[in-house]
Amino acid sequence: MIAPFAALLAVATLLSSTAAPAGDAVLFRFADPRITEASGIAAGRLSPGVFYVQNDSGDSARFFAIDRRTGATVATVTVAGARNVDWEDIAVGPNAAGTPSVWLADIGDNDAVRHTVQLYRVVEPRLDPQYRNRTVRLPVAEKWRLRYPGGPVDAESLAVAPDGTPYLVTKSFGGATVYRVPDTARPDQVQRVRRVAQLALHETGTGNPFGLAGQLTATGAAISADGEYFAIRTYADAWVWRQDAPPDLALGADPVVVPLPSQPQGEGIAIVGGRLVIDSEGAHTRVYSIRLPAELRGPAPAPTGSPSPDNGTAGPTGPAASAGPHIGSRVWLYLIGGAALLVLAGGAVRNRRGRPGR
Repeated sequence: MIAPFAALLAVATLLSSTAAPAGDAVLFRFADPRITEASGIAAGRLSPGVFYVQNDSGDSARFFAIDRRTGATVATVTVAGARNVDWEDIAVGPNAAGTPSVWLADIGDNDAVRHTVQLYRVVEPRLDPQYRNRTVRLPVAEKWRLRYPGGPVDAESLAVAPDGTPYLVTKSFGGATVYRVPDTARPDQVQRVRRVAQLALHETGTGNPFGLAGQLTATGAAISADGEYFAIRTYADAWVWRQDAPPDLALGADPVVVPLPSQPQGEGIAIVGGRLVIDSEGAHTRVYSIRLPAELRGPAPAPTGSPSPDNGTAGPTGPAASAGPHIGSRVWLYLIGGAALLVLAGGAVRNRRGRPGR
């Protein structure tokens, strides 16, 4: 059977629509001064009153449970048996047996030098959002040691499907490759991820601190708990697909681009109850809630095509395969400058911290 997420992106065309801003609301600010580089966000399921966030390469092997009403830290969760080289995203989803779990993606690699990256899964804790600053210690339940088919590549995005299948999305200028993680963790082996789709991102004009480069680089991903929505975010926008029911069918429409409020360095995204929830790196930054636009909340559209077999090597078929990147005429004037911006930003991070990725 075709994996839901693979089918989702395999038929997506590049002629996406852009939605008007959808009533941004500030949920809270992070109260905890230790949360300075929140690079992902996920909504609790066993603990529905909390969001989980993690710092990336500047922190230890821990994540934080946050009161979703106030932004206060409910608990600090340390992960025994894990290492934080560059934890770029976090997700909540089931394991293969349906147990709610927290997934942590140690996948950041600005310099593309890591031949092996890691994915960790821990059983989600039960936490009362009225707790304050509890300490919880969890062992690693599963650990994947992973490599990409073509060698090292930077990635900052993790999404977990309702059936417990994890997907990684790479970060490159103007595009993103989607990989499926093997179903079974084998910590004694380095397993190869499987490419399932290639997506080109185009200029949107949405303001953000990084200009054009911020519009064209994927920094986070999420799949809704029911599998109906899938989103990839950049520093500027969220690209959102709606999937037909039943969930193993292909998407019935092109992605909708939702402009996001400007953030210092927005990287995290979750989909909660018909809304996008986004966070950002930086001390005491705001967490926003954005309602999905009307075209994503109406009746599901009819399918536009059939997915290709998930054979681990094929890219998209149909319109997406032949259309090429939808790039405005102004973009070519900025490509070199945008690429230089990314190189300089990566160099600055290396000089400041001496760690791969941010």
